[in-house]
Amino acid sequence: MSTLIDFGRDVCGDLGQAEAREWLVTNGLGGYASGTVAGLLTRRYHGLLVAALKPPVGRTLLVAKLDETAESGGRVFSLYTNRWRDGSISLHGYRHLERFRLEDTVPVWTYALADDLLEKRVWMEPGANTTYVRFELPRGSGPVAMSIKALVNYRDHHGSTRGNGWQMRVTAEDRGLSVGGGRRRMTGTGGSTWPRNAPEAWKTTKITCTSGRFKGRSRRGSRSRLCSASTPARP
Repeated sequence: MSTLIDFGRDVCGDLGQAEAREWLVTNGLGGYASGTVAGLLTRRYHGLLVAALKPPVGRTLLVAKLDETAESGGRVFSLYTNRWRDGSISLHGYRHLERFRLEDTVPVWTYALADDLLEKRVWMEPGANTTYVRFELPRGSGPVAMSIKALVNYRDHHGSTRGNGWQMRVTAEDRGLSVGGGRRRMTGTGGSTWPRNAPEAWKTTKITCTSGRFKGRSRRGSRSRLCSASTPARP
């Protein structure tokens, strides 16, 4: 497996450098997932699941991002980073980022949780509007408890979202959630703004909804996976 891009803590721990470096994975239909090494969103086109609902067009942001928190050895580590409308950063998850690399075309983040190492991978299923996120613990003295908050949306990837009382329909399903926001729904199983110097084409205040929180445990040698997918709405 080739690793053509490999950044260490000198890049990952520097927000300016980490948010300037971006990743992209695609599904061959026109759908994609993209973001920055730091984890915060700096373009309206960033998102964990941008589905091509009328392939190869109809690109629609369904899942903006995940906000992950890990608990290990009695300590809590917030792994996510958001920039808010006033320019403030919360939280500083990039500070725990030990390494970012591409394994072939799959982005891999390695987080240092004291003496433990937690890895996250993101990829899409070819020919499907489905994004997978996998967590594993290559080094750890005990289990790591994970809490993952999913931030969802439903808008054209060129557009923007305004609140105005808009709410998602969230339904519990076996080992997951179904989230409805239009003629489609997003199934998932087990808010940011842009830099001040960003071009106008990037800028928008991203209004997202929290669909739910997923919880689980990662143990050394085991893998935990979360799947987000677009499926036709039920009649």
